Amino acid sequence: MKPEQRYQLNVCRGDLRHVRECFREWKGEPLVYRQNQLMFEGRDEVRPLSLNIYENAERARKALQNACSPQDTYALAAEVNDGESDRWIVMAAYSE
Repeated sequence: MKPEQRYQLNVCRGDLRHVRECFREWKGEPLVYRQNQLMFEGRDEVRPLSLNIYENAERARKALQNACSPQDTYALAAEVNDGESDRWIVMAAYSE
């Protein structure tokens, strides 16, 4: 039986450099639902998923879920521009 996966996700605006700064800050914050665990624990850096800019957050989320693996030592980020705002979704996968 394949182990269940859970995902950690956060969102910020700005360029990729700013996303990396936010990622470093997030790593020091506890998870809301698991206060004894830090966000993005075990991930050393954030990397862009691709050069694609997604039209909506749902497409970006699905692409990130398909690309993330619990064995990764990094989180992945996808850029979203829906015509109103530009933001990045950062995600990492974990085994339960």
